[in-house]
Amino acid sequence: MLTYSETVKEEVTHLEFNTDCKKAILSAFLSNVLQMSIVNNNVVWYIDSHFSSISRFITTILNEIYHLEHELSYSELNNFYKKRTYRLIIKDQRFEKILEELSVFDETHRNVVNSNETKRAFLVGAFLSGGSISDINKSIYHLEIRSSKITYLRFIQTLLSDFSISITLLKRRYTNVLYIKKANDISDFLKIIGATNSMQKLEDVIISRDFNNQIHRLNNLDISNMTKTVNSANEQVKMINAIKNSKEYNEQKNKFKFFCELRLTNPASSLQELSELYFEKYNIKISRTGINHHIIKLKQIYRNL
Repeated sequence: MLTYSETVKEEVTHLEFNTDCKKAILSAFLSNVLQMSIVNNNVVWYIDSHFSSISRFITTILNEIYHLEHELSYSELNNFYKKRTYRLIIKDQRFEKILEELSVFDETHRNVVNSNETKRAFLVGAFLSGGSISDINKSIYHLEIRSSKITYLRFIQTLLSDFSISITLLKRRYTNVLYIKKANDISDFLKIIGATNSMQKLEDVIISRDFNNQIHRLNNLDISNMTKTVNSANEQVKMINAIKNSKEYNEQKNKFKFFCELRLTNPASSLQELSELYFEKYNIKISRTGINHHIIKLKQIYRNL
């Protein structure tokens, strides 16, 4: 079963891109993961990936634009990571000039990144080469793009600022990481790279979690209010019992005594419920404010005892 991050990558590898965008994708991807070795005094370029869909995608683009000679191989299944390593090997002597055309050695990538469309495509290549997103069903959202090249990540940071997305650059010992932790910014990033299905799935999770959190907060508020009501009512019952046989109590008007009787027989009722009971039993309309005036009077009599 694919992780959410793998689902995003799978989605973008099935999108349609024009030639300029394909070159921007190659520029970003190759700038980050392309490696070189010398075999029998010959330069050999290669790209490793754990995702067959990404290897096929990059290979297809290279073939469509440049018709390069290449080899594609894969390793045995790794018992620890449960993944294969797919290696694209390029021995074509034209490849170094193609890399120059793609601005792979140019920190500004000016030959290929010259419009909003190609900026988006470059971000696709960057995410395919070193991007990942945490499990969206967990409470913490996290998107990151990794690279050993700090200038590469700073260029991506600049591109994202053009789309009003703030992303943090963190230097680690062996690599560097750009990361986003705001769910809405991650959603915007997915929209930028064209992963609309994945974006909608994330939005659904965000809405569902926000709704559940709101319900939880309201339930906590209800419990808190209920606790306050019960504690206040118990305190009123205590005061009524303390003053009921006093001279001051006997001198009070009937409306106040009616309130005291209702509170004694309905210790858990709210002020609104007491107001309704007051009308039902005595046919007297009284507001919550009126009930509150009786409570203030009760406290005064109790303090004066």
